[in-house]
Amino acid sequence: MISVREGTIWDSGDPRESLDRMIERLLMVLLVFMPLAFGVVEAWSEEIVIALAGAISVCFLLKAILARQSQVTWTWAYVPVAVFALVVVVQLIPLPAAGVRILSPNTAARKVELLGDLANGAEGLSSMTISFYRHATRHDLRLVLAVIAVFAVVLNVYRRPDQITRLLATIAAVGGGVALLALAQNAFGNDKIYWFVVSPHGEAHSGPFVNHSHYAQFMNLSVAAALALIGVRVHESFSGRAVTPETVAAYLSLPEAKVVWVLVAMSIVGVGTVFLALSRGGVISMLVAGVFALLVLSCRKPLKGIGWIMAVLALGAFICVLYIGFDAVYDRLSTLSDMSEAEGGRWQILADIAVAWTKFPVLGTGLGTHEVVYPEFDRSVSPRLASHAENEYAQAVEETGALGFAALLAFGVLIGIHYVRAVRNDRLTICTAAYGLGFGLMAILIHSLSDFGQHLPANAVLTAIFCALLIRVSRLGAAADGEPEEAVPVSSRALKGWAAALVAVCLVWAWGLLHADGARRAARHWREVTAAESRLIENNWEGSDAEYVYLLGHATKAADCQPGNIEYQHWLNIYRWECIDRAVDPNTAGMPPEFVEIAKDIVAELSAARRLCPTFGATWCVLGQLERTILGQEEQGIRHIMEGVKLAPCDATTRFVAGMLAVEQGQLDVAREHLMIAVQLDVDDRQFDGVARQLISQFGLPELALQIAGDDARRLYMMAKVLEETGTRTVSADQVRREVAEKLEHTCQEQNASAWVFASLAAMYEQLGELAKAIDNYREALNRDFGQIGWRYRLANLLADTGKDEEAVKEAEIILRSHPEHRAAKNLIDRLAARLRIGN
Repeated sequence: MISVREGTIWDSGDPRESLDRMIERLLMVLLVFMPLAFGVVEAWSEEIVIALAGAISVCFLLKAILARQSQVTWTWAYVPVAVFALVVVVQLIPLPAAGVRILSPNTAARKVELLGDLANGAEGLSSMTISFYRHATRHDLRLVLAVIAVFAVVLNVYRRPDQITRLLATIAAVGGGVALLALAQNAFGNDKIYWFVVSPHGEAHSGPFVNHSHYAQFMNLSVAAALALIGVRVHESFSGRAVTPETVAAYLSLPEAKVVWVLVAMSIVGVGTVFLALSRGGVISMLVAGVFALLVLSCRKPLKGIGWIMAVLALGAFICVLYIGFDAVYDRLSTLSDMSEAEGGRWQILADIAVAWTKFPVLGTGLGTHEVVYPEFDRSVSPRLASHAENEYAQAVEETGALGFAALLAFGVLIGIHYVRAVRNDRLTICTAAYGLGFGLMAILIHSLSDFGQHLPANAVLTAIFCALLIRVSRLGAAADGEPEEAVPVSSRALKGWAAALVAVCLVWAWGLLHADGARRAARHWREVTAAESRLIENNWEGSDAEYVYLLGHATKAADCQPGNIEYQHWLNIYRWECIDRAVDPNTAGMPPEFVEIAKDIVAELSAARRLCPTFGATWCVLGQLERTILGQEEQGIRHIMEGVKLAPCDATTRFVAGMLAVEQGQLDVAREHLMIAVQLDVDDRQFDGVARQLISQFGLPELALQIAGDDARRLYMMAKVLEETGTRTVSADQVRREVAEKLEHTCQEQNASAWVFASLAAMYEQLGELAKAIDNYREALNRDFGQIGWRYRLANLLADTGKDEEAVKEAEIILRSHPEHRAAKNLIDRLAARLRIGN
C-alpha cells in the first residue's frame, strides 16, 4: 500500500515545480476570494475570477514552453467539455440566415417575425445568431471558460497525492471559515452580511452568500472536501486492522488524530449551518448524498471506520442545530408536507420550459437567455421574475438544446465511471478521497433539480475541481504503483504548437477581460442610476434639471460601457422620456415641436434596441406607447404593445401598458384583467399607485381602481391617498370613497390591524365630511404609533375645525415637544390662542 505521505518521492527539483507552486497559490487565492465575494454575483468579482482563471491557464502553458516538457493527461471528458463550449460559440457567431434556418428553423422564423419591420430589415436579417441575446450568452461563456480552465489545469497539475490533499485541505479550510461566519451571523447577526452589507432578502443566515440555497451547495461541497480528507486519514490508520467502536475511539484519542478532529468539527459546523440556512433543497440533497456515501462505504470493509466518524459528525450537527435554531429549521422543513408550497411554482416553470424547448430543440435559445426568452412561455403569473429556471437540467436543455445537454450528460457519465473505478481501489489511500468527492457531487446533482447554484462561480469552480480530482485519483489508482504519467519532452515543432496555444489562450482571456471590465464599469455607473432613480420616484419623477443630468449622464455611460445590454438601453430611453415629459404643460394641447423631435429620437433608439434582444417585451410596450401617444402611429403602436404583452405576459410594465390601452379602447373587462395581473406581479405595489392615479384622474374610473384594489389594505390606503390628492368630487368618486371606508372598517376590526390602516380610514372619513369618525380613527392610529407627526397634525386641525380648540392646542403642543421647529403647529397654536382669548 502506498501512503499519501509517500507522495513526496516525486519531488525531483524539476524547474516546473515553481510554476506548479504558482498555480497552486493562484488557485488558493481564487478559492478564498470567491465565497467571500458573495459567491461572485457582481461584475467586479466576476472580472477578478476571470483574471485569476486566465492567469492559472497561462502559467500552465508557460510551464510546458519553459521546461520543454509536457505532461498532459488525456481523458475522454475533454470531448463533451469541448462540444459544450463549441455549441455556445456557434450560438454567438453571426451565421447566414439560410444556415440558421437549417440549424434552428424557429429561431430564424421568430427573428424575421420580430425584426422584419425595422429599417433595412431584409438586409439586417441576412445574417443572424442562434442566441436571442448575445450579451447574456457572452457573459455566461466568459464564466464557462473560466470553469473549464480550472478543470483542465487541476487535472493536469494536481498529479501527486500530496498536491491533492493540499487542495482538499484548502477547500475544507475555506469552507470552515465561511461556516463559522454563517454560525456567527445566525447567533449574533443583525440580518446583514458581514454585519454591514444589506441583504436583498432582509436576512443573513447564509454567511457571505445572498441566497441560502447557493450557500447550501457551497457548504455541501466544502464538507465533502473535509470528508474526503477524513477518509484518507482513516484509511491510512485502519488499513489491515479490525474496525470496532473501541478501535475508533482509541484512534481518535491519539495526537495524530487531531487533524481528523479538526475536519470533523468543520464538517459538524458546516452541516449545521446548512440546516440553519433553511434551504430545503440543500438539506435534502445532503441527506440523500450522505445515505448514498454510507451505502457505498458499507460495501468496502477496510473503510468502515469512516462510518463511525460520520455518525459522530451527524450527532454533532444535530446538537449544533438544536442549540442555535431548531424551531426555525423544523418550521422550514415541515413545509415539505405541503407540496404546493414546497415546490414554489417549479413544476409550472418546467412545463413552460418544455414548451419552449420544443421550439428550439437542437441548439436552444442561447446560453444565458432564459430570462428574456422564457417569459413568452411563462403561464405562472408569479410576482417573482424567473431569472433562472430553478432547475439546472431544464435550463441547460432550454438554452443549449439537445446537443448541449447531451454533452453535459456525457461528461456526467464519464465522471461517474471514474468514481466507480476510484472507489474500487483499496490499495492506494488517496483513492479513498473519492468517497467524499462523490458525496459532494451527488449533493450537487440532486440540489440542481430545484436550484441554479451552479450558475455561481463559487460553486461551479468547486464542482469542476471535484470532477478533475475524481479523474486524477481514478487514474492514480489504475496506474502501476500509483505513479502519475511521465513528462514527455517537447520537440521544436511541438513547442511552436504550445506557443500558438498560449497566444490563442491569451487572446481569449483578453477578450473575456475586456468585456468583464466593461461590465464592471457599467455596473458602477448603474448603481448611481438606481440611487438617482429612487429619489426621483419618491417625487413622482418631478426632479430638477441637475438631477436629470446626473441620472442621464450615468445611464449613458453605463450603456456606452456595455452597448449590447438591452436593459441599459431600455432604461436610458425611458429616463430620456421622463426628462422631457416633466417639462410638458398638461394644460396645453400637444407637445412642443422640439420635444416631438426628441421623442422621435427615443422611438428610433428603442426600435433599434430590439436588435440587441428581440424578445425583451418591455421595450416593445414602451415603444408602442410612444408611437401611439406622441407620434400618432396608432396601428403600429397597438401592434407593438400587443407583441410586448405576448413576449412578456408576466411583466408588470407590459400588462400596465396593455391595460391602459384597453381602457382607452373602452374594453374595461380586458383592462381589468391586464391591470389586475400587473398589480399582482408588482410585489411592492408601486404599480397600483400608477394604476389608481391614471384610472381616477385621467379616465375618471375610480370604480375600476377599487375593483383592482380588492380587499388589500395597502392598496385601499393608496386609493384613499390618491382620492385625497386628486380631490375628485363626483358621485361615483364619493361612492368609491364610501366603499373604501367600509372595506377599511372591516380591516380595522381584524386583530393586530396596523396603525396606518386606521389613519387611512380617518383620511377617508375626512374626505366624506364625517369628521367625528375621522377624529376617532386618528386617535386610534396614534395610540398604535405615537410618533406619527403628520397624523397628529391632521388630528389637531380636525379638532380645531369641530370647535375643540383646547384639545387641538394640546395635540399641537405634543408635536412641538419632539419637533420644536414645526412651523405649522406653532401657527395653529397662535391662531387657536387668539380665538380662545376672543371667546373668553
